[in-house]
Parts: sequence; structure tokens; C-alpha cells
Amino acid sequence: MPIAAATPPSAIFSTLPLLALLLVIIAMFRWNRRSKTTTKRQLDQLEREFKVIRNEILLVTTNAVPGERTVRTIGYVEALSEAEAASDWEYRLAEKQALLDLARQGIAMGANAIVGLRKSNAHYEIPPQDLSLLRE
Repeated sequence: MPIAAATPPSAIFSTLPLLALLLVIIAMFRWNRRSKTTTKRQLDQLEREFKVIRNEILLVTTNAVPGERTVRTIGYVEALSEAEAASDWEYRLAEKQALLDLARQGIAMGANAIVGLRKSNAHYEIPPQDLSLLRE
């Protein structure tokens, strides 16, 4: 009668999960670096565009330009960034895109200043009435 014996797995099979984990970490690191580099280039481009537009229009957070008289109010402008901000670099990119769009809208309307500039951040949260569904 033949005897069947169990043999220990080879060393390669015990190191495969560690190698897979290492490859995933390397891929994530490279993706993060590439994403940051791309975002940085876009941010630099927007900064150059914004410097040109800043000579045409003034953006202030106060309700009037200090030391100047408001002759007339043209209208209301609003700008939203379409960029999703998952990191600090992406947040800066989204903010700069929104400011640049706001300035372009003001110039298109014939304004030389935008006063009362306010910034808000959108948060994706579950409304309070839906929290009870998660507790069950």
C-alpha cells in the first residue's frame, strides 16, 4: 500500500502575499507621486492665468473696496470647481479654478472688482434623518 505524506509548502508560496502587498504599496506610491506632479503642473498653469487676470479685476472679501467708492453694482457671480479634492494639492487646484472662473465671470459682466467674496467647501454627509438607518 502506498503511503501519502504531506510536504511543507515551498518558500515561494509563503512569500507571495508579502510580494503582492509590496507591489500594491509601490503602485499606490507611484500613483500618488504622478497625481501630485500632474496637479502641481495644473496649479502652476492656473496661477499664471490668475496673475494676468488680477491686473484686470480686483477680488476682495470685504463688502467694499477699501479707500474706493462703489459706483454701481452689476450683479451676482458664483463659481464652483468641478475638481474633486482628495488631497491638499487637489484642494488648492479646486480653489484656484473657482477663483479664476469667478474673475472671468466678473470681467465678462464688465466689472472691475468683485466684492464680498466668500468661499465655502462642499461636504458629502449623510442627512441626519438617514442616520437611524445606519444604527440598525
